[in-house]
This record gives sequence, structure tokens and C-alpha cells, in this order.
Amino acid sequence: MPDLTKRVDAFANLNKFKPKTEPNPTANNDDIEKISIENGFPSREPQEPKRQKRARFNSGEKKRQLNIKVKESSFQRFYDLAEKRGIRVLSDLFDQALAALEKETTNNTGKID
Repeated sequence: MPDLTKRVDAFANLNKFKPKTEPNPTANNDDIEKISIENGFPSREPQEPKRQKRARFNSGEKKRQLNIKVKESSFQRFYDLAEKRGIRVLSDLFDQALAALEKETTNNTGKID
């Protein structure tokens, strides 16, 4: 039965290992380029960066959440309008839209139809 109280010397057989004398052969860059083109590998050229949308932020006035489901086209129109007007806080655009709607629907007596 082996003696399990003694530890095995992990470095006892290191004499078998020798450093490599010759470096591994490297491939020619022209050959690599030719093979990649033949096999349809894409170039690693950087892609054009996408235009970043402006960051939005909150103003100091107290806010309430208004969750509404809208059509995709309406959603895109809303964000496009905010971009065109340079509005970074979407609630400001919503306020402008409400004011325009109230102005349009208010009759001469000041009452909303």
C-alpha cells in the first residue's frame, strides 16, 4: 500500500522539458489576405459610426408618468419632431402639442368645444 502521508514532488520530472529552439513559422500577410478574400471573410475596416441621438434630460418641474400605446408611425413622428425642433425633454414637446390642440379647439369665448 502506498504511503499517503508524503507529498509528491511536482517539480521532480522537469528535466524532460526543454525550451523550444526555433520559433513557430508565421504565415505571410499577403497569403492571409488572399485566402480571406477567396473564402469571403469580411474586411476588418471600421464601419461608419451611426449618428448619435441627442441625450435627453429632465427639467426641475414635478412629473407624472403617462404611459400610452401608440402606432409605430406616431411614435416615430413624435421623436422626429423632437429632433427637428431641438427638444431634448419629450414632455416639452407634449406640452407644445397640447397647447396647439387647445388653441385650435378653443372658440372665441375661451371655451373648449
